[in-house]
Amino acid sequence: MIRPLKFDRFYVHDELTALLRDWADGRPDLAALESVGRSWEGRDIWLVTLTNTATGPAAEKPAHFVEAGIHGTEWSSCFAALHLVHRLLTGYGTDERVTRLLDTRAVYVVPRLNPDGHEHAMAEGRFIRSSVRPHPSPDADPGLQLRDVDGDGRALFMRVRDADGPWKTHPDEPRLLVPREPDEVGGDYFRLFQEGDVTGYRGDVVEVAEPVEGLDLGQNLPTDWEAAPALPRNAGPFPGSEPETQAVLRAVTDRPNITGWVTCHTFGGLHLCPPMNAGVRLPGPDQHVYDVFGAKAAELTGYDVMSFQDLKHDPAADFRGGQLGWYYHQLGIFAWITEFWSPQRAAGIESYHASRWLIDHPVEDDLRMIKWSDAELDGKGFVSWYPFTHPQLGPVELGGWDMINYWYNPPMDRIEAEVAPHTEWVIFQALGSPRIEVRRLTATRLAPDVHRVRLVVGNTGWLPTYVTRTALDRGVAGELSAEITLPGGAEPVTGERVERLGQLEGRSGTLSSTTWWGHDPGTPDLTAVEWTVRAPAGTVVAVTARHPRAGTARAEVQLG
Repeated sequence: MIRPLKFDRFYVHDELTALLRDWADGRPDLAALESVGRSWEGRDIWLVTLTNTATGPAAEKPAHFVEAGIHGTEWSSCFAALHLVHRLLTGYGTDERVTRLLDTRAVYVVPRLNPDGHEHAMAEGRFIRSSVRPHPSPDADPGLQLRDVDGDGRALFMRVRDADGPWKTHPDEPRLLVPREPDEVGGDYFRLFQEGDVTGYRGDVVEVAEPVEGLDLGQNLPTDWEAAPALPRNAGPFPGSEPETQAVLRAVTDRPNITGWVTCHTFGGLHLCPPMNAGVRLPGPDQHVYDVFGAKAAELTGYDVMSFQDLKHDPAADFRGGQLGWYYHQLGIFAWITEFWSPQRAAGIESYHASRWLIDHPVEDDLRMIKWSDAELDGKGFVSWYPFTHPQLGPVELGGWDMINYWYNPPMDRIEAEVAPHTEWVIFQALGSPRIEVRRLTATRLAPDVHRVRLVVGNTGWLPTYVTRTALDRGVAGELSAEITLPGGAEPVTGERVERLGQLEGRSGTLSSTTWWGHDPGTPDLTAVEWTVRAPAGTVVAVTARHPRAGTARAEVQLG
């Protein structure tokens, strides 16, 4: 019996650990739990391996990798990973697609890559981008540091009346602050800050200090750092400098069978894919696969699909060190970022650009969202302003959007519906991975005690064995090989013990119709190799076909 996954609270690290151990103990034939490293504060970074061990070990099957929880306040992203694990464990044996997946492939899941950030953000109710290791300085800079100053478990906003303030109340909705007109004077105006303490305050200037926890693990990956004119402060001192990043880099590179990767984030309601930067074009076959996978993502989740380049505020800016750059451009596996949850769509705003909206949008959108908070969130999403005596600023009002609980995360009662379609999308992608199989193994007698052994290997998966054209071009795709094993008393006459067979295509290059234009008919998904062996009749010969990305297949034949 598999312990149920409950969507009634966000799990702290000890609860997450207990849940994962229960699942692994409940189905040891399908799940294995291991720690792939420890966080900066010493918490285990758990990885769950899912496959049917009766049909072979995970390392000999093509695999998909799902990661979550790299950012400290994106708690609901972990539920996407947990939902996938639970779905596979409970669906095996009754759901055909789940059963086929675990029989023929493996899935690796890291439910929380950054346990320290999650633990502190949940306990302290404040925004923490990622790791809690102080960077670049161990000491806080003077200025505003985000914190829950009134101890109610929320870090909201602070508004302060100021005759020179840039904000005023909306005429129809006094809770909403809107900009003053350029020529406007003589009204009630405000300054607006995020909730927090002001260190080194001298009674006038309030600067926003850099956070003490200034690292973003999502930018700490080794992706062309040398090509960037300048790196952001939160990228870290060098690629892979952080223990959490080191853990996931080792976990992935130690598993060359990974063909696809998804990282789970919030928020925005979108799926992001390469390219990351202007002037970069994907090879045509890779773009086609992204189009197919993206169309399925949109169908299942209703989220927008776009490249990281299209998401950026400044399209000309170069972005280095990011996750898509490492997994796709460096390793050559199909990589996606999923940003769960769109409060805008929940409020009925259907058409908007995920990042540009945050900078500029119609005030009608704000009014609609406040109305949504009142009607559906009992006013907890946008909190009505209430007075508070701030330790440095004196009389202020606290309120505004509860960003962590209703932007970075959906309301608790909506999380399951938000993440469940994503699980089906991961299953869809994983079942499209390449998979080599022995199509035929025959032995033909050529002379007394001399036989020709012929092996035909096929790729039954949708993707080619090399997975991406980028991997092929970079020389990181690996290669198909076939090995013959002869018992004592048998010897090879022709052929190498291990034959290199290159790559096999999948079905992903199939055109939309059966025209001849741009299509090379044939069997690019098949290859054959022959050996001549000297051995007495009745000898059993074994062959093993293997590709680091497409799995391992074995067969035996008896010489006649």
